[in-house]
Amino acid sequence: MPKLNRYYTKLKTFYQKETEDDSTLIFESRFESGNLRRAVKIGENEYNLILKYDHNTTAYTQWFYFRATNVKKFTTYKFNIVNLVKPESSYNQGMKPLFYSKKEAESGEGQGIGWYRDGTNICYFQNSLKKKGGGFYYTLTFQV
Repeated sequence: MPKLNRYYTKLKTFYQKETEDDSTLIFESRFESGNLRRAVKIGENEYNLILKYDHNTTAYTQWFYFRATNVKKFTTYKFNIVNLVKPESSYNQGMKPLFYSKKEAESGEGQGIGWYRDGTNICYFQNSLKKKGGGFYYTLTFQV
C-alpha cells in the first residue's frame, strides 16, 4: 500500500458490511466531482440514489459521478436516480450511462480502456416527488 501524505487520510465508508456475506453495495462520492448525496437500498439489488445539486446552482441536478464497491459477479443491480430536473433526456433516445472499471483499465484484455457505456432497461420519466417552487423531479432508472 502506498504511503499516505499528511494531507490525505483514508475515509471510512458510511456503510460497514454486517457479515462477510453481506451483499449490500458500498457507495462513495467524497472525491473531486463526486455528487452522490444518499443511497437507499429498497430491494435485494435495487437502490434509490439522491444526487447533490450541481456546483454553483441552487436546484439543478443532471449528471452523476460516484463509486460502488462490494459488487458481485453475475448479479444485476438496479439504480433509480430520483432527483433529476430536466423534462427530457437523451437516455430515452438510446444513450446509456457511462461506467469506469478499474479492472478493465488495468487488464490487457480491455486494452487499457476503463470507460464504457452499459446498462439495460434504461428509462427516464417524471416521478411523483414534488420540487420546492413547483413541478416534479425526474427519475433515471437502469440495470447493470
